[in-house]
Amino acid sequence: MQEQKAILESTAIRYLSFRPRFKAEIYTRLGRKAEELKLKDSFTLINQIVESLEKSGFLNDQKLLESYIRTRLCDKTKGPYWIRPHLLHFGLNNSEVDEALKTHASREIQIEVIGKFIVKKCPRSNPDLKTKARLFRALSARGFSGQLITEAFDRNTREE
Repeated sequence: MQEQKAILESTAIRYLSFRPRFKAEIYTRLGRKAEELKLKDSFTLINQIVESLEKSGFLNDQKLLESYIRTRLCDKTKGPYWIRPHLLHFGLNNSEVDEALKTHASREIQIEVIGKFIVKKCPRSNPDLKTKARLFRALSARGFSGQLITEAFDRNTREE
């Protein structure tokens, strides 16, 4: 039993060594490894390992969630409609993701990010209709709502 626990712990630590992971990802990975080892009562063992990783600070879903959203939103210019499915793919539940997006990707933050994107892609103060349409499509594809894109365009036009 101790040998199996050591194998699962080393698997978890190796998995975490590549990048920070969400708790659900660790559960999935350790579940697969337990099946591979043909463990009988793997659920309690995996729970113990995940708890110890949380206590030692290797797993912190809230901190990782905030970091993921801010990085994708501010650095990669990805909107909530792009971020949400990616977070759900990691195994997080809907309410967690929605709450985090409300908190860390508020309307004002999104408009600011969209504004920076517009200024970066089109330094002219008043772009023509064709350029506006191209930027609108690009921002829509990146997961921003049409209403926020329009509002950001209006703000940029007014400010300059």
